[in-house]
Amino acid sequence: MKLTKRILLFMVKNVTQFVFLSCLIFAYSCENTSIEAPDPSTYAKYKVEISNNGIAPATVSFINQSVNATGFIWKFGNGDSIYTTSGDTIFYNYNAAGTYKTSLTVESAKPNLYYNKLYVEKSIVINLAPVKRLYFTDRVENKVKYIVLDNNPNPVIEEFESATLDKPYGMDMDTINGKLYVTDYGKQVMNSFKWNGSEQTVIMNTSTPGFSSPLGVKVIGNKIYWGQPGGIYSANLDGTLPQLFIAILGEFPQDLAYDHINQIFYFSNDLDPESGGIWKVNFDGTGLTEIVPNIWGGAIEVDPENNHLYFYSGFEGMYLCDLNGNNKVLFDSSVASKWTWGITIDKESGKIYYPNRVEMTIMRANLDGSNVEIFIPSTANINPNAMTIDTYR
Repeated sequence: MKLTKRILLFMVKNVTQFVFLSCLIFAYSCENTSIEAPDPSTYAKYKVEISNNGIAPATVSFINQSVNATGFIWKFGNGDSIYTTSGDTIFYNYNAAGTYKTSLTVESAKPNLYYNKLYVEKSIVINLAPVKRLYFTDRVENKVKYIVLDNNPNPVIEEFESATLDKPYGMDMDTINGKLYVTDYGKQVMNSFKWNGSEQTVIMNTSTPGFSSPLGVKVIGNKIYWGQPGGIYSANLDGTLPQLFIAILGEFPQDLAYDHINQIFYFSNDLDPESGGIWKVNFDGTGLTEIVPNIWGGAIEVDPENNHLYFYSGFEGMYLCDLNGNNKVLFDSSVASKWTWGITIDKESGKIYYPNRVEMTIMRANLDGSNVEIFIPSTANINPNAMTIDTYR
């Protein structure tokens, strides 16, 4: 019995020492391997909203979205600046038209952190009168951007705040209500925005009956129309009451154009696995005709007053022809295989605009196809896709 007790006491003693030593080793190990959390970064960020449709005099709201900043230096692009320790929205009045390079510099409790961003700038444009805007989608940044067409030799690219697009192939403006419609083939949705980029709304998605794979879109009267496999579809401007408007079995209408004089839809057709080509169909669904066969169609637009049809052929470039498909002229072969998905017409200035997605430029030419030139160069770091022009009314 005495031997047994000694053995038990020895075991308990050694187990206790083992547990104690283990705890010490564990505590020491944890103390020496723990990683301290990095200091939080300071990040300068703001967005702007401009009143009065961007026409002078206008009040600009500088909405502060900065993180972990202790002070804010605002510069308004005209020599004026203010300093504040509040992160509230700043309101500033611009009485004169012009392009203003605004900026925000923020202060930080730890300004030397390498991952801080203490400075950001945005250019804003205040206009004298309602202006014409060239809107386009950017496939890299997944945003809508726009340029004021005011003959500025150095046009300023501005952007919507939204960054929730994926593959935006179609775009058109409701000029009466100031609404921009953008299809998103990747997310399978139809978006609407106010003309200034606010109030992005998904008005149709994959849960909408019959809605899928939207590409080109047109606003006609109080309806929107878009192409998807099997035909041309329509809905109210708020996305309600969607329906198949014109059945085009076995084909995939991609980009859409509308001849408002003769009430005819034109559309480009997918070539794989469909039959390709440029087609037209009357607004009542009659007269479906392929007018330019054997091409892989991309962007398309019409100028019915001048009997012009513009279309992109995937492996050849930009074409101009009559509305019946005759007298084809290849006027820009430089965009062959560059996959142009947007064309828009500025009738007042006699210009057409279209993107080169590979070279990342925006091209323009005269309405007769002459004087092809780069309007926005690749140094602008854009990747343009869908495109439309609007004068806000």
